[in-house]
Amino acid sequence: MKLTLREIEEQLRGGHEIPSAESTEVNRIRTDSRLVKKGDVFFCLEGDNFDGHNFALSALESGACAVVVSQFLPELEGKPAIMVKDTVRALGRLAAYWRLRSQAKMVTVTGSAGKTTVKEMLAHVLSTKYTVHKNFMNLNNQIGLPMSMLEATGEEDFWVMELGISLPGDMDELGPVAMPDMAVVHNIGPAHLQGLGSIENVAKAKASIFKYLRPGGQALCCRDHELLLDAAKELVPMPVEFSSRDESAPFHCRLIEALPDGNGRFLLKAGSRTAETLLPTCGSHFAENAAAVTCAATQLGFTVDEIAEALKSIELPKQRFCCQKKGKWTLIDDTYNANPLSMKKAIETARSIAGDRPLVLVLGDMLELGDEAAQAHVELGGVIADTAPEATFYYGRHYDDVASSTNGSTLVPVNNPAEFITGIRELGLCDAVVLFKGSRSCRMEEYHSALANELNKENVGAA
Repeated sequence: MKLTLREIEEQLRGGHEIPSAESTEVNRIRTDSRLVKKGDVFFCLEGDNFDGHNFALSALESGACAVVVSQFLPELEGKPAIMVKDTVRALGRLAAYWRLRSQAKMVTVTGSAGKTTVKEMLAHVLSTKYTVHKNFMNLNNQIGLPMSMLEATGEEDFWVMELGISLPGDMDELGPVAMPDMAVVHNIGPAHLQGLGSIENVAKAKASIFKYLRPGGQALCCRDHELLLDAAKELVPMPVEFSSRDESAPFHCRLIEALPDGNGRFLLKAGSRTAETLLPTCGSHFAENAAAVTCAATQLGFTVDEIAEALKSIELPKQRFCCQKKGKWTLIDDTYNANPLSMKKAIETARSIAGDRPLVLVLGDMLELGDEAAQAHVELGGVIADTAPEATFYYGRHYDDVASSTNGSTLVPVNNPAEFITGIRELGLCDAVVLFKGSRSCRMEEYHSALANELNKENVGAA
């Protein structure tokens, strides 16, 4: 970001009250007072358990050239403070201004599952020819998105940003900040139903990003989700369509072969052209991701051969279906988050990787599903029954819902990683594929680490 304090004043307050603001170049925008350095501007954000206004003075003492506040603070009288009604919205306004100042093309990605992976894959492909800026991991909400944008130099060719929503109106706050030149909506599923209420509302909320396309902007949408495509066509008559199910789609991807090491061979199609690629994972959900990337990158001038070659060197984000070999064991870390769509696909893919080997599932609750939570976990039990794992270890309050439909499949409740290690030892396995997955607050990565540590011990021949 290259802005003066005067520009920030003008965008947020419309007036000039800070002396020497015009000649003061701002280094970075900060929302954590502990990170403030000389020349930064500190935004006093308010959350459920914190209030940045309590640290406004200390931020100035640490060298901030100004603070942005929404409360009158007597201790700031005579000091460089910019008063606004809402500091979060002010942060978004500033990012939108910086976005218009930049010459970069903005590509946004949203969906119910896998949007971080699609963002990472697309940014990786684009970076083989261009300079690219992206949001770190999943900093994709009303704070994370603008902060990610303000971290850009403004000289990049592309910004690739994921947008995450959980409540009605979220996209109406993110869209005017991002103002995409291209928007990709790659799937929908029963995620964040506690806030959005129904899958129909999820479809409309995700597709609403198309309202904020800049003139001439491109709308890309997966045709595999009928409600999503219908919602998209209400806003954009002819979105560019891609698919992992319909080979007649203009852009398509399918899994050719799931390899024993967890890698997968995929066939990419763009128009009449096809190319094979190798990805460090496999499964239908990654075919969907690769189809979205193929569609977007082709629209941005890449050939399908160039896309296939670039994807061969992709490194997937941590905790997103990362396969790790531990002797004869394969551990799959998909612990970042979970909803019914991603959970079902992860289990199916783990079954495919396992083949004739034993499959063990280590699962946690799927959260933020509102009134649909109980039924979603009952349906998860059915998925487990159909998959027929050697055993499923389950953490969370929805154990009884899952157990009600597993039809005799071994389902073991666990309260902590130590109980899980005891349970898996009792299975007497010396070779297995183990999938770890659950919603973020379940911290299923701790279960993954526990087994990885056990298998690293020299005296462990079998867990």
